[in-house]
Parts: sequence; C-alpha cells; structure tokens
Amino acid sequence: MAGPGLTTEQMQEAIDAYYQNGEVQVDAANALGLPKSTFENRLKRAKQAGFRPGVAEVEFPEFPDNCPDAEAFLDLQEKRFDKEEKYRQAVNWFRIKVKHSDPIAINWFGDPHLGSNGCNVKRLREDIETIKETPGMYAANIGDTIDGWSDRMARLYADNDVSRATEWQLAKWFLEEKGIPWILWLFGNHDNMHSGFTSYLKAIKAASIPMLDWQAKFIVEFKNGQEFKFDCAHNHKGHSWFHELHGQLRAAMDSGYQADIYMAGHHHNWALLEREGPQGQPVLYARCRGYKFHDSYSDHHGFYEHQAGCSIVTVLDPAAKSPIERIRGFKSTSEGAEYLTWLRSR
Repeated sequence: MAGPGLTTEQMQEAIDAYYQNGEVQVDAANALGLPKSTFENRLKRAKQAGFRPGVAEVEFPEFPDNCPDAEAFLDLQEKRFDKEEKYRQAVNWFRIKVKHSDPIAINWFGDPHLGSNGCNVKRLREDIETIKETPGMYAANIGDTIDGWSDRMARLYADNDVSRATEWQLAKWFLEEKGIPWILWLFGNHDNMHSGFTSYLKAIKAASIPMLDWQAKFIVEFKNGQEFKFDCAHNHKGHSWFHELHGQLRAAMDSGYQADIYMAGHHHNWALLEREGPQGQPVLYARCRGYKFHDSYSDHHGFYEHQAGCSIVTVLDPAAKSPIERIRGFKSTSEGAEYLTWLRSR
C-alpha cells in the first residue's frame, strides 16, 4: 500500500494517465473513468510519493541475477554437510590394519619445529635413521612441524635463519623425502598459524597416510585380532603445573578409559606413566618433548629444559602372554628400537 486507501498500482495508473493525456487532468480522469476530484487526489498523492511515468525516457539494460538460486544453494549446502558428516564418522576411531601379528613400534615425534634455530637437527636425524633401519618401526608426528609464525608473531622469524618458504621445504623433506614410514600425521597450533601450510602438506601425502588437525582416535588391528586403541592429540584439554600428564589422565577419565594409549606433545616436556585402568587393563599415558631446545620462552619464564623424550616410542605386542605386557613405552627412539628388535627376535 502506498497510503491509506490507495494502492501503488492506483497511483502509478494516475501518473501514467496524466502524461499520456497531455498533462490534462480532465482528459486523464475521463480516460480512467474517475471523477475529476478523485483523480486529482490520486495524482497529488502520486507526485508526493515520487512516482514517475511508467514509460521512461531512457532504457536500461537488464542484468542477469548473479546470485545462486536459494534452493540450488541449499542443495549444495546439504551435500557439503553430508560429506562432512561422513568424514567425521570415518575418522572417529578409524582402523589401521597390520597384516601380521608380530610386534611393532610407533615412534611419536614430538614437536619438530623445523627451521627454528633451536631445533636439535642432529638428534632428529639420528632418530630418523634409527626408525628406517629398524624392521617393524613406524612413525607418527604429534604436530608443530614448523614455527609458522604469522600476524603479530611474524616478527619472531627475525630470530631464526630461515624464511617461511624454507620452513615449508623442510616440512616436505620430513614428510616425503626422507622415506620415513609414517602411520599418522597431526597438525598443531603452529602448523595452522599460516594459512595454506596444512593444505600444502595434505596435497603431498594425504592420500597415503591419515593427516588430521590436532587430534586422532584410532585402532591398530593385528592379523590375530588383537587391537590397540590410541587417543592422541597435539594436546589434550587440561593443564597442571604439578603433573605433565594431567590432560591425558583427564581424557582417560572423561572417556571412561576408552583407549589403551593417550599421547600428546605441545608443552616441550616429556613424561611417561603406565598403570592399570579400572578393569585391570594396562593404560599408557605419554607426552613427547619435541626437538626444540634453547627456547627463549622457557628461559624468560624459568622453565628447566628437559633433555630426553624428544620422541616417545610405544611398542605393541599382539602376542603378549599377559595383558600388562601388551604395551611398553620408551623415552627415546634408540631405546624403543632396541626393545622392539629383541622382542621380534624371540
């Protein structure tokens, strides 16, 4: 409605008739079959409302609608939601199947921080070679492969001798070029600091190994039917000054001891704890230290620097005679490799 008792159509009709009849109100009123007073009122109201003749003096092109049709767009959104739902279901307790029943080990690389001047490259290289030379030994990355400084933290690149491009090249070297037998790769907070980095690595390797953001819950299943459940995260929720494994213990209790092994990194310290769960099952809790040393953050805040635990090794024995012997944890790659080699030689 254009006003009380008068429609927009009536007002436009009055304006059009007025100009089509040479701006003579009587002729326009007669053309519409209206009393002159009624027409005059409509015309006045139409002019006050800014109505113009329907036949314009200029002609404008018609532009096609550049917005998606609402229903078509909602169809696309529905498909996206379904794909995301299927993905989330697929990665929740996914299975990694071992085609034999011999013991294996997983070396959990703590935060590598490749490119940082504090990265202990010598120890990292030694651990890589140990994994490659040890039959049955695999690797997992707990996250923070690079520093990835961005936004307000980008100034910290000035403290290192590498560029962002060099960091990415080092990550590619670690993921692909060294021939490490990866079983899992997680992305931590530093990996996500610069947009594009995680997509870059996924484009290289995601088709062949699981590459997930922050957390993974999965099962290692052996040929003899034995299963080992892992709840691993760049870090689990919860923090305590008094216990390095507070987050892992909390994750176990919150989940009802759903997993056999709870693994994390992130804090640049290490700890190992093995104890029985409420049903007598062995549960291993661990945090791997990572390879970044000489950390100014630790210096400024008075944290002492842990020397071991750069990687944590979990050895899985599907043929163990008792449940408590199924899982072993080690604070170094070489120590875990030695135990695995002995176990497989029995």
